[in-house]
Amino acid sequence: MRRFALALAAILLVSTAALPVMAQSSANSVGLGVAVGLAFPQGSTAGISSTDWKTSFNWGFYVNIPIISTLHLTPSSELYRLDGGNVTDFALAFKFIVPLPRFDLYAGLVPGLTAVSDLIAPNVGLLAGGSFRLVGNLDLFVQGKYSWVFEGGESLRVLHANTGILFVF
Repeated sequence: MRRFALALAAILLVSTAALPVMAQSSANSVGLGVAVGLAFPQGSTAGISSTDWKTSFNWGFYVNIPIISTLHLTPSSELYRLDGGNVTDFALAFKFIVPLPRFDLYAGLVPGLTAVSDLIAPNVGLLAGGSFRLVGNLDLFVQGKYSWVFEGGESLRVLHANTGILFVF
C-alpha cells in the first residue's frame, strides 16, 4: 500500500510539473516598454531655447527592473523636439510602488542627462503614474514627469505626459 501511495504521489508530481504554465507577470518581473505622449517645455538655457509651453510629441523606451516589490529602477530614453532641435533624455527613475490587486501606483525621482545638438546637460525630475494589468504579461501605464534641465545658471523645465505598454516577462 505504501509503494502505491508513493507511486501515485510521484505520478502527480511529474504530471503537475509537466502542465503548461500560463504567462503571467509578477511584481518581481523585468519589463520592457514603449510610450508616447506630449512634452511641454518652459523657459530656456544658454544652449537650449524653447517657446513657453509649446507642445511637442514625444516617445521613448523603458526598462522596468524590480529591486523589491515596492522599489523599481527604470532606465529610459525619451525623444522630443524643442526650438533648438531634437532632444533626447536619458534617465534612471527610482520608482516607489504602491501595489494594488490589478493596479499599481508609483511616484519617484528621475535624474539623468539631456542631449540636444552638441550640448549635454544634467536634468532631474519627479514622476507619478499608474500601471494597469491588461492581460497576463502586458501592462498599460500612464505617467507624468516634471523635469528641470540645468545649463549654466539657467534651467529649462519640461512637463511630460506619457502613456504606453509594458511587456513583463
